Amino acid sequence: KQWYQPEYGKQWYQRRVRDEDTFETRLQNWESMTSYQPVEVGVEILKRMPRSEVEVLKWGSPLRYQFYKNLMPDIILDTCDSCNRIFYADDLELQYLQKQACPFCRKSVAQPEPVPTE
Repeated sequence: KQWYQPEYGKQWYQRRVRDEDTFETRLQNWESMTSYQPVEVGVEILKRMPRSEVEVLKWGSPLRYQFYKNLMPDIILDTCDSCNRIFYADDLELQYLQKQACPFCRKSVAQPEPVPTE
C-alpha cells in the first residue's frame, strides 16, 4: 500500500491508495456529493486505466499534465496539440481537412512532407 500526496492549489491532500480502490468506486462516491468536486485518483489507479480511455493535456512548464477519463469509450476523442481542447475525433479530423486548422484556436496543421518517388 502506498501513500499518494497530490498538490491542489496551496493545500495538500493525503490519501491512501488501496488495491481495491478504483476510479469507478470514487465516481460512485462522487455521485452522492451535493457540490461539485472533481474525481481525483493517484498514480497507481491512473496506471491501471486503459490508455484509450484517458486524454492527456500536456501543458507547458511550470504547469502539470492533466488527465481526463473518457466515460464513454465508444466515442473516440482527440486533442488539439496547440490549445489542448478535446473534440470528437471525427469532428476534429473534418475541420483539419476542410480548414487545415483547429476549430477553436485556428492554429494551422502542419502539412506532411510529400514522399519522393524514384
